[in-house]
Amino acid sequence: MEVLSDPFARKMLNPGMAKMLRVVEHLPHRIQARSVTLAGLAARVLWFDGQLRRALEAGITQVVTVGAGYDSRAWRFRRDGVTFFELDHPVTQREKMLRAPGPGPIYVEADLRTQDAAEALLEGGLDSSRPAMFILEGVTMYLPEKTLRSVLMRLEESSAGGSRLAVDFHPPTGAGTSRNRRQQRLQRFARTGSGEHIRLTVDRPDAIALVEHAAWVVNEVLSMRAAGHALVPAHSGLPVGAINKHKTLVAGLHS
Repeated sequence: MEVLSDPFARKMLNPGMAKMLRVVEHLPHRIQARSVTLAGLAARVLWFDGQLRRALEAGITQVVTVGAGYDSRAWRFRRDGVTFFELDHPVTQREKMLRAPGPGPIYVEADLRTQDAAEALLEGGLDSSRPAMFILEGVTMYLPEKTLRSVLMRLEESSAGGSRLAVDFHPPTGAGTSRNRRQQRLQRFARTGSGEHIRLTVDRPDAIALVEHAAWVVNEVLSMRAAGHALVPAHSGLPVGAINKHKTLVAGLHS
């Protein structure tokens, strides 16, 4: 049922995440194939991969992942002439570096709640005279709205024309089907003790407004479900039709 080939991610998992992966992998195929969480994750990753692929094809040579976590794109998309930057909280980043599979991105430490992301990236070597691709995957929901607005605005102000942005947004609590609401409750339970708390939920119009308020020109908007239908292979059997249609993906350009 493989949807995405990622030979690097497993090496970077901490013991807790590795244990969870082993549990999921040993579930019967029929149970995995019914997982809305796996369907949504597949849709999200494939959409962001597509945004990055198009940016690279357009000649962008700087890629920035904000709130990178255990993202593996710096290794999966490695190519000559392209520099990857990963900005994240120092604790998370140092944990990742212990397991990272050899040379990859330029690591930039910053706590988004208290530090200027753009300033940290520029100090870390980002060239503001050349376009960059900014990826914020699975991070906006953990930030206060004021913080997110500042991050998006400062990235736009500190980047060159032609830069690109890809970002996703979590919908308001209760939006979606009863199955979606059960999934949300299970995910909240899974985050217990992790220190990760949902701080920002927005509907689609507000998600677009957040990006536009930061001066990015929105050029693509779609639901996570639509991305699943378009990108997740049918042979996977994953229930893409059950993905919460209120989850939003937004792509933007620096004019």
